[in-house]
Amino acid sequence: MAPIMLGHVPLPPAPLYAAVTALALLALGALLRLSRTHRRRWLSGTLVAALIGARLMYIVLHAEAYREAPLEAFTLWQTGYHPLGALLGAVAWTLWHLRDLPAQQMRRATGALMVCSALWWGLNVWQPLTGDPPPSHLPRLTLKALDGTPTPIETLASPSPLIVVLWRSDCRACRRTLARLTDLKRDAASVVTVNEGQTLLQAARYLDARHAAFSHDLRDPYQRLQAYFGMPALPLIMRLDAQGRLRDYQAGEMSTAHLMRWLSPTT
Repeated sequence: MAPIMLGHVPLPPAPLYAAVTALALLALGALLRLSRTHRRRWLSGTLVAALIGARLMYIVLHAEAYREAPLEAFTLWQTGYHPLGALLGAVAWTLWHLRDLPAQQMRRATGALMVCSALWWGLNVWQPLTGDPPPSHLPRLTLKALDGTPTPIETLASPSPLIVVLWRSDCRACRRTLARLTDLKRDAASVVTVNEGQTLLQAARYLDARHAAFSHDLRDPYQRLQAYFGMPALPLIMRLDAQGRLRDYQAGEMSTAHLMRWLSPTT
């Protein structure tokens, strides 16, 4: 999903779209003719129930990933929310909290939830405010491996999933993403790491200290690849198909569940 650029700072769009949806729910809540106390408790409870429901459903659907990294269930700033879970949580709270009110008010509240769910879905499909998508293929660019071997990156495509990670050792999100990839090595996937803008000593020392070695570990000292994809912040994680076409990407830290899905040969 393309980030929203605030100057040179990339912002993930999902939290912004969720905030827009929450504001819409607040506006619709004023039309439900509930008492102020009922409306305040219903709105605050709905937002919390939607958040918890979305997270729980995502965890259930990616149970294997959360068995390997259970603490990530509490890293709420990462990707990992399911829209159906949000809707079910919100509806469950509405049915319970407004159970003593007339059926007409219950229907209005449920209708408001449906409208907001449609708004959230539409924003994620339409993707307003996001910048242009990155190029669809790797460029014709030759980088050097850590051992000095010249490697044309456009030749790295393989029949298995190809994951390309642009990183720096002074980037905390990069370090966490590389650590997860090290723990989740899958024979079915080829992982290429490209160090951006650092010296050979900095890149090699970091990977050696953590016993991290991937299919290809390359260096891009002039940050040409980062400039080509137009991403001012790292990490940038990309998934390419066998023809070298960009199928998906994410700017910023990626959760274990998301990485496991990308590393699967069936996705």
